[in-house]
Amino acid sequence: MKRISKFLILAILGGLFLNSCSSDDDIVDPVEPQPEGSYTEGFFVLNEGNSGGGSVTFINNDLENVEQEIYKAANTGDDLGQYMQSIFFEDDLAYIISNGSNLITVVNSYSFELVGKIESGLNVPRYGTVENGKAYVTNLAGFENADATEFDDYVAVINLETLQVEETISLGVPVEHILAEDGKLYVQNAVFGSGNTVSVIDTGSNEIVNTIETEETLNSIEIENGALYALSASKLEKIDLVSGAVLEEIEINSGTGRAANLVVEDGMIYYTIGNSVYTMEESAEAAPEDALLSYTSNSDFGIMYGFEVEEDRIYIADGGDFSSNSFVEIYSLSGELLENIEVGVAPNGFYFND
Repeated sequence: MKRISKFLILAILGGLFLNSCSSDDDIVDPVEPQPEGSYTEGFFVLNEGNSGGGSVTFINNDLENVEQEIYKAANTGDDLGQYMQSIFFEDDLAYIISNGSNLITVVNSYSFELVGKIESGLNVPRYGTVENGKAYVTNLAGFENADATEFDDYVAVINLETLQVEETISLGVPVEHILAEDGKLYVQNAVFGSGNTVSVIDTGSNEIVNTIETEETLNSIEIENGALYALSASKLEKIDLVSGAVLEEIEINSGTGRAANLVVEDGMIYYTIGNSVYTMEESAEAAPEDALLSYTSNSDFGIMYGFEVEEDRIYIADGGDFSSNSFVEIYSLSGELLENIEVGVAPNGFYFND
């Protein structure tokens, strides 16, 4: 399933264009150009940036038209804050999370013009989703020391009309990725390679109704066909959403690296180890021994800093040196490199406006 919400494409503006002659034979065929700044046929790259701020790059589906810093272009004199973390969507709005500024910037997802900002009630926000008309955003809050027995991490419940945090759900454990499914939220209680549970929250009551245990070193989760897929450093688990029972598990020989970046798309499972991408069918009983593809990176800490699979393409982002522009690479599902494109500082995610 997709990592983000999808939304309807706006109608394309158009009109009839006639030349100066009056003859019907001279009428030019109707033309329906997209409005300038209309980001519909392509994808966004979120560039985390550094203390100087982050940015968003837009790349057309043909991989030929690249627009850098589209937020600044649409909103002169404003910026997105420090350390871009993620984006989530609802209808024609995009919510851009900046955890270094405790800020969520709301823009029209087609023009990227500013709609509003959520500037209070957040403390190191990470990921968000929308369910039952509310936005839910995970917050790491304070970073606890090694002797801490409780964590102050929480989920912020945001009123989408007022753009105010109206409630917080305390979890007492680290929080990271968050998914919505059938009126429930699934919150990954694992961050930075440590943790082994998923909290289930009922959005009717905003209370925790279940805790699903996973393998230690949980790093990414997906929901597909009524099952929760949980990827740890060396194991993939398929878990029943209702009972929390492990239905299937596959050992992953990750060598000196760690399996990460789980994506389930069109009956296939994708994940990464180091600078390589691996794939197998959902029905597979064993992990693949050989990688589908590998890419070249000179980054000390930014290898596979962003990863996604969408329809017929694989997307890889490299963090680079975290101080200068880096690159993304787009591959076919068979592992053929289609394009290498320069983007902003520390690209960490891909988001699709379709």
